[in-house]
Amino acid sequence: MAKTAEQFFKELNTECQNHIAAKGHPFLRKFAAGDISADGIKKFAEQYYLFSRWFTRYLSAVVSNIPDEAARRPLVQNLWEEIGLEEKEGSHPNLFRRFVKVAGVDMASLEETDALPCTRAFIDEYLFVCKDGHFLESMGALGPGTEAVVPYFYKPIWEGLKKSGKFSKDDIFFFEAHIELDVEHAHNIQDALMPYADNEENQKLIASGARKILDIRIVLWDGLEKVCCP
Repeated sequence: MAKTAEQFFKELNTECQNHIAAKGHPFLRKFAAGDISADGIKKFAEQYYLFSRWFTRYLSAVVSNIPDEAARRPLVQNLWEEIGLEEKEGSHPNLFRRFVKVAGVDMASLEETDALPCTRAFIDEYLFVCKDGHFLESMGALGPGTEAVVPYFYKPIWEGLKKSGKFSKDDIFFFEAHIELDVEHAHNIQDALMPYADNEENQKLIASGARKILDIRIVLWDGLEKVCCP
């Protein structure tokens, strides 16, 4: 007998929030403790930018695959909040670029910067799940596997950046803002998934997407730990 949708999401969210990619990874612990040099922060900013600059592309890929307008709506809203009026200083892309610039990254050279193997693996898997996966798997990746756990890995990063003394509050506001905003995004995606999460087959698809993204995030954190915290 399948779990109720409510029970399924309760258990899945607990699993995701306790996943080492979200909480307790050595890279996140070192970052929070301030055990990362200015050069390490710069490398993190560079590599994470190479992933995050495509986030609207991942969202768009999922939106295009969702057959139901009601389920599509929260991701369209998320897409607008992510990009909005990009020329405005407070848009999410510009908030992140501000951090990257203050971290010492030459934005002009980023287009020619190679992603590390760990970053490339993360980008490729994320795009594959969002573009080529079943739409329930894709929404599981974006919701329980990403938005719902963002506070758990952005908070230690944010704390470490504050400890470095290199950044103003505005310089790292991107992380602070997403600690709260992505909780709302996660709730909206979960609400959109509720009508589908009433049978075992669909529950497996949603959970599979969440687990795939969390597992590949371990690869990203492992690789960044090696280059940022030697």
